[in-house]
Amino acid sequence: MTAIAQDREKQNLVQWIKKHSSTVASLGGLVFCIIFFTIGTGMKGESIWSGDKLSTLIGDVIVTALMAVGAVFIYSLGNMDVSIGRQVGLYSTMLVLIGNATGSLLPGILACIVVAVIIGIINGAAGELLHMYSVISSVVFMMVISGITTIIYSNVGSKNIILSGVDLSFFRSPVNMVIVLVIEYLVIGYFFYFTKYGKYARSIGANQTAAAQSGVNIIKYRVIPYIFLAFCLVTASLFQMGYTGAASDATGTGFEMNVMVSLILGGMPLKGGMKSRLSCAVIGALTFSLLAVGLPIIGVPTRMTFMIKAIIFLVVVLITCRQKSGPLPR
Repeated sequence: MTAIAQDREKQNLVQWIKKHSSTVASLGGLVFCIIFFTIGTGMKGESIWSGDKLSTLIGDVIVTALMAVGAVFIYSLGNMDVSIGRQVGLYSTMLVLIGNATGSLLPGILACIVVAVIIGIINGAAGELLHMYSVISSVVFMMVISGITTIIYSNVGSKNIILSGVDLSFFRSPVNMVIVLVIEYLVIGYFFYFTKYGKYARSIGANQTAAAQSGVNIIKYRVIPYIFLAFCLVTASLFQMGYTGAASDATGTGFEMNVMVSLILGGMPLKGGMKSRLSCAVIGALTFSLLAVGLPIIGVPTRMTFMIKAIIFLVVVLITCRQKSGPLPR
């Protein structure tokens, strides 16, 4: 091979790395976490890949990834939904209450889908119709849902309610968890990459004015991603509730931050646009869950794990924000 050909290959490699820098960084971070926690937890005599820890890890990854896969659609718009955690808490509570009343999960699932779609439609349309950032409407829903959940548990007279009379073994099987995640990933991936819904969502995130001038119905293609998210949140709520067999007034607390940090760790651009990738959800969820499960095993106090994750989040955001084109979600 001539020197010119070698130089050309090196230049092509450098250009490829620059073009896919976020992917390389996110995968590199995941590989580092896997190696670090494999060695670190092994030295403590309690491997992160042992049966019980692996089961916990899979459960944590699946619930976070199920939410994050749907949230990619929202983030591709350049938006952010901070009501995700409260929605999961409400849907889990509805599943338990309706399940106990009817002896079946199906009525609760249908009710949750209806409520989730209504919330999604309002969340998606409010920003454009009221000329405000969509995150504001999600903050309103977060507060309203928190109030509703508080009232429900006050009337029940307990902060924790258990589902009885329903077989939840399906939702506790790691194999079933992975299968459902793969199916959701493929379905959402199809719409995100191969239909106009994903193309227009990324176009709006890249440049809403240009998208509107190209004939894209902004309201319609802002609402549809929130409907996709609604189905993903109900699915995540099923596995969150199914894994524990119960719901409480604290269910879902902080999930919106888990999703946000997971997507950022996975390489998701905060400003959305054409560089948005569905793989960010799975890569980020696995990285985040490794941190959540692995840090306590190697001896890091629980309070410190929150600080470490917060520091990682801030560092990644600060690095991402070193751009001039409005990187923050709206």
